[in-house]
Amino acid sequence: MSEESRAHSGEHVLFQSLSRVFKGIESVKVVIKPDKKQLFVKYDGKIDWSGILKAEKIANRIIQENRKIKITVGNKEKLRKEYGDKLRGRWDLIEDKTIRIVEVEDFDYVACKGEHVESTGEIDLIIIKNFKNLGKGEYEIEYEVGEKAKEFLIESKKIMMKVTEILGTTPNKIENTAKNLKEEITRLRENLKEASKKAMEKLEYEEIRGVKLYSKIFDGLDRRELMRKAASLRGEKNTVVIFGDSSGLLVMGRSDDLNFNVIPLLEKGCNFLGGKCGGKQEFAFGGGFKSSNLNEAIDLIKKELIKLL
Repeated sequence: MSEESRAHSGEHVLFQSLSRVFKGIESVKVVIKPDKKQLFVKYDGKIDWSGILKAEKIANRIIQENRKIKITVGNKEKLRKEYGDKLRGRWDLIEDKTIRIVEVEDFDYVACKGEHVESTGEIDLIIIKNFKNLGKGEYEIEYEVGEKAKEFLIESKKIMMKVTEILGTTPNKIENTAKNLKEEITRLRENLKEASKKAMEKLEYEEIRGVKLYSKIFDGLDRRELMRKAASLRGEKNTVVIFGDSSGLLVMGRSDDLNFNVIPLLEKGCNFLGGKCGGKQEFAFGGGFKSSNLNEAIDLIKKELIKLL
């Protein structure tokens, strides 16, 4: 009994379980590799964790019941007529007159050429690790079976216990604790945003060799608002603007009466943040993922600017 056969049979049980929860779901393709098992589906509604966990529960019940898995080979038209609507298959892709049907006892019936175990009990356990909304009604569902599924559960429990310790809570309270923290973070971000807006209204500049330099790091501002303000300030004569946002965004502009390209300067700062930039010689923007280095990145841009002035 190979891992692939367990995973393949597990996918049949899993998809049928999903179809009992998400009515009208369609199987698009299955990818089974040693390190990753994926089921791609189409569904007009919304797939969520609540439904996913219901389907997972159904699948594991079928596994624990150790239902027989039967293989039937015969004429396509005859078998389609015999099994009726309960038989699944990509009939638009199946050209052979003879087909092979994999039947999970009183549960699932599908035309399939893959290797399978003899009963669902051999699958042992199936766990849905994650799912992604790919857009346009398509979803990717990642799952695991057998020992690897057990290992995933153990590792997930370790992570949960570490998180409860960090948050100073207990497993039965972790969901509410997480919700409260999320609400608190949202409030704090709104407060930072308001504080940044007020700071923007009271901006002061420093003068370097006759040029006004507006330089400031903001928290949580909409990037369009940040760029509008930078564009407005560069309308002043002899002016350079260097703005940053705690998300890792950098914006730089200069007034039209100054004659240098801001892109090479901004590029040094963005590279320092692990990113890149683009724009025009008088106004550009960019950023990177190392947002904790924002102050150093702006200092680096300033040093390069002083060399030009």
